[in-house]
Amino acid sequence: MDRRFWLIGIVSLLLVGYVGSAAGQTVYTLSECVGIALEGSPSLAISAANTDVAKHGLRQAKGAFLPDLSLSRTWNKSERTEFDQPTAVEGVTKNDDSESTYQDYGFSTNLNVFSGFSKFGGLKSARNTLDASKADQAYSRQLVIQNVVVAFIKLVRDERMLEVKRDAEDLAERELEKSETYHRIGSAAKSDVLQAKVRLEQTRLDVIRARNAAEQSFAELAHAMNRPLANRFDVDRSLMETKLEVDVLQSLFEEALTSRQDLHSKELQVEARKGDVTSASGSLLPRVDLFARYSKSDNESSYRFGAQTSDNLSYGYQVNWNIFDRYQTLAGRSQAKARQRIAEYNLDQSMLDIQLEVRQLYNAQVEARERVSLARETIINAEEELRLAQERFRVGAGTMLDRITAQVNLATARGDEVSALADFVVVSKQIDRAIGRPLDSLLEN
Repeated sequence: MDRRFWLIGIVSLLLVGYVGSAAGQTVYTLSECVGIALEGSPSLAISAANTDVAKHGLRQAKGAFLPDLSLSRTWNKSERTEFDQPTAVEGVTKNDDSESTYQDYGFSTNLNVFSGFSKFGGLKSARNTLDASKADQAYSRQLVIQNVVVAFIKLVRDERMLEVKRDAEDLAERELEKSETYHRIGSAAKSDVLQAKVRLEQTRLDVIRARNAAEQSFAELAHAMNRPLANRFDVDRSLMETKLEVDVLQSLFEEALTSRQDLHSKELQVEARKGDVTSASGSLLPRVDLFARYSKSDNESSYRFGAQTSDNLSYGYQVNWNIFDRYQTLAGRSQAKARQRIAEYNLDQSMLDIQLEVRQLYNAQVEARERVSLARETIINAEEELRLAQERFRVGAGTMLDRITAQVNLATARGDEVSALADFVVVSKQIDRAIGRPLDSLLEN
């Protein structure tokens, strides 16, 4: 008997461990979901491609400071026929055919030493454009993480709401059994049983709706992870266990204006447009170039002038000042200044939008915190009301409607707590993104 007991115990432990391991393989943490989303995000791929474009633009701007180098090679062969050439015999002519070849090769270089500071303006613009692209890429990463967090918390909320609805269904089923029992012994009317049945059917419909909401939330999470056809998996719910802390609004404003990446990108774009203005103004000043050229030629034609083989080396400088170019430079400079003003206006508008967004999220966070506190107090009160309603009904001092009302109030309060807590967590993460706090720490959990 003892051996059988120990054998059954060992087998049970193994089965529990296996089931727990299998279940653990189907539970995704928030960090795992975020990691999957970051690996295959099209928006991040676009941001990375824009950064690559900006990198090549910076290389192009740096290259403008280097000299041009070129090699040349020419070879040609020609055939020439001269008609009606006189001969030694008077009155007799002939056609003379001749062939010639020509070849040369050369090397040249040109260095622009001054072009009205346009190269420096281009370099400034390219550097700031690259930094702005990197800032946009960093902010796009935060948006991807935020979208996953929102979808993840929404799924956790809907799964917990489904549990609340199932608990309400179980409670309604037990109340129906009690009502039927009381009816059989003559302590309850038939209408009480019918009311209990209606309440049970309502809770069953609520369970169906909650299940559909959870499935839709899973589809939204899978979409945020770039896996729209992913198989159903469970999620870790520990993120809902959070402290209800709210920061000072003014400190949130200050942090957002100094830390937010997209705002930093707008500032860099303003600096880039200033560089464009400098570059567009370059043609207002003279241009100075240094040049050097070397060539060597070999001409085998009988009709050449000079030596058959020759080489040439030349070098010098060239100054060019275009004093009238049909207003092209002035128009381009005016357009560059207009684009600079547009970038400055976009920066100002972004600062206003960020302050409004932070205030809205802050208000939502404060409201969610108060809703959580109210819901928890309401749950305590609703549980007591349900207990009293059940007791009054048992002694004949209450009605079935009182019990159903108490059940509804309890289920509603529990649902309000889940919804408010989920809203608080979501808004808290949105505030972190809105003020520039990196959400990458979620990958470490």
